Amino acid sequence: MQPTPAAHLTYVAIGASDTFGTGTNDPATQCWPASLIKRLGPDARLINLGIPGIDAHDALNIEVPVALDSHAHLITVWLAVNDLIDKVPLASYQKDLASVLQRLQAANPQARIFVANVPDLTVLPRFAHSDKQALRSTIFAYNSVIATVVAGQHVILVDLYQTWQTLSEHPEYISADGFHPNASGYAVLAEIFYDTLQMHHL
Repeated sequence: MQPTPAAHLTYVAIGASDTFGTGTNDPATQCWPASLIKRLGPDARLINLGIPGIDAHDALNIEVPVALDSHAHLITVWLAVNDLIDKVPLASYQKDLASVLQRLQAANPQARIFVANVPDLTVLPRFAHSDKQALRSTIFAYNSVIATVVAGQHVILVDLYQTWQTLSEHPEYISADGFHPNASGYAVLAEIFYDTLQMHHL
């Protein structure tokens, strides 16, 4: 038998339910990392580590060790929404996110790492009856921390808050749970990530 050739590019997605693909009929094929990998070429290989419900602190112990073993060329990190909803203190979240990135970089300094922030959750049906001003303030606080960590770690920000503003005009991108994207929404997310990758010549 011929040996299987090594993948040209190994891509690891670290995240929670929105990386796993919750909200679709088939998360494995309809999540945004699966859509993104198709844009990266036939030799690209995806390892999706997204775990529904996980926050940054647990990802340190559960997802990061697997990512380190993968020797990935590309890593996306989207760990923010659960921490925000679970009211994780900003200082704790900042420490956990920084630790995630530090470990990834120390083990694999050649990997390109992209970190996503919190989109505008106030437009989602789940938060229709929430205090929108308070929620927006919390989002801004988390995104400020993410921007600080990204700058300090010299990784690249995927600014979902700015680039996914069209979400408010497209309720059809949201699944029946009023919170997670559906397959169409994830396809748009994949485009946003891909555009950011292209801007940075990946």
